[in-house]
Amino acid sequence: MLFQFIRYNLVGIVNTIVGFAIIFSLMFIGISPIMSNLIGYIIGSILSFYLNSKYTFKAKTTKKDAIKFFTILLFSYALNFITLKWLLAIIDPYLAQFFSAIVYTLSSFLLVKFIVFRSSK
Repeated sequence: MLFQFIRYNLVGIVNTIVGFAIIFSLMFIGISPIMSNLIGYIIGSILSFYLNSKYTFKAKTTKKDAIKFFTILLFSYALNFITLKWLLAIIDPYLAQFFSAIVYTLSSFLLVKFIVFRSSK
């Protein structure tokens, strides 16, 4: 499971690079930051599903798996947001971002592993 967690984070790094490249490129050509962010995150989530199914968990997937995956990402983002809002009231905003990102990463990895890709090794 440790190696899957490492691969999951490597996929996350790739997603971050691709996502920011899309977001910043769209902003550069005049698309609003909000719309650029939305498009970047949608494409990043699709890329994440593909890379995690192929490389992290090495699993064949179905449409049902994709729905579960994206639902988990939304749930993990909600946990991230709640954690961030709570921490912003008590610690430095940069630390709050860091700790809420840990909540997102751990929750999404564990839920994706045990709900979407539970049969993978």
